[in-house]
Amino acid sequence: MSIKRTLFAATAGFALAMAAPALAQDDTDDLAASKAELEQVMGALGTLFPKEPLTPEQEARLPAAQRIVALMIPEGTMGDIMGKMIDDIVRPMMQFGGSQAKSTLARNIGVSPFEIDLSEEDSAALASLFDPAWAERQEREFAVFPEMMRQMLTLMEPGLRKALAEAYAMRFTDSELADIAAFFGTETGAKYARESFAMASDPRMMGASMEALPAMMEAMGDIEAQVAAATADLPPVRSYDDLSPAERERVIAATGFTDAEIRAALTPGEWAEDENWAEEAAAEETEFEELIEPEG
Repeated sequence: MSIKRTLFAATAGFALAMAAPALAQDDTDDLAASKAELEQVMGALGTLFPKEPLTPEQEARLPAAQRIVALMIPEGTMGDIMGKMIDDIVRPMMQFGGSQAKSTLARNIGVSPFEIDLSEEDSAALASLFDPAWAERQEREFAVFPEMMRQMLTLMEPGLRKALAEAYAMRFTDSELADIAAFFGTETGAKYARESFAMASDPRMMGASMEALPAMMEAMGDIEAQVAAATADLPPVRSYDDLSPAERERVIAATGFTDAEIRAALTPGEWAEDENWAEEAAAEETEFEELIEPEG
């Protein structure tokens, strides 16, 4: 996968994650089968963010920090934020791939919604060939999503509150914490405490991020050339076939994968570079820019 494409995929990750309900019927079995694998991956990810233990002084400040954080993130805050995000952010993100009829049709014929040049009426008629109840199904799937997210965020809330309290205890002195608490004790401060955390999920924040994406994509346009120049004096990367038989045997013995499994994994799949990708990416970028362009 090219570097530019990797970055594009990472940038689009949030949008894809938010489209989970539309993919639910395809992924249910896979999610159930990969629970153990997910736990293993998350455990590994946890090691990427080691927590520095609090000093005795910071531990002493923790109660004051906890009181401040309790004002900022009272119980149920995450669920309330998610409820607002569903209508203000998630639903528009789900519309990014085009109409729901086109999305349903595209999913069932294995193409991108951007490749379908049909009216809403024609798209709906063809979608109904695959699923006569596609519209109702999507509404019901979407209805499940908010409650599912609320439950997930409710589980996450205590850990988030604990982490934020520790961060406050580490970054602010006793007198600074006292000043913050005094401000939060005022009418304006109390309102700020209630709203400060929720403001991060305001549609304006998301809109500003989306508006910046075209410029970000343009800025990374020549990143592959820059990376190539930065690594030009290094030895070329060897492919699996470039290895000697002995070296391949060493890889096989160390990893536990057979030669056939490795070759199958290296076979280009849906993310492989191909002659059509540039055109498809350009079409998607155009659609995306039209979606986020402010109304004049």
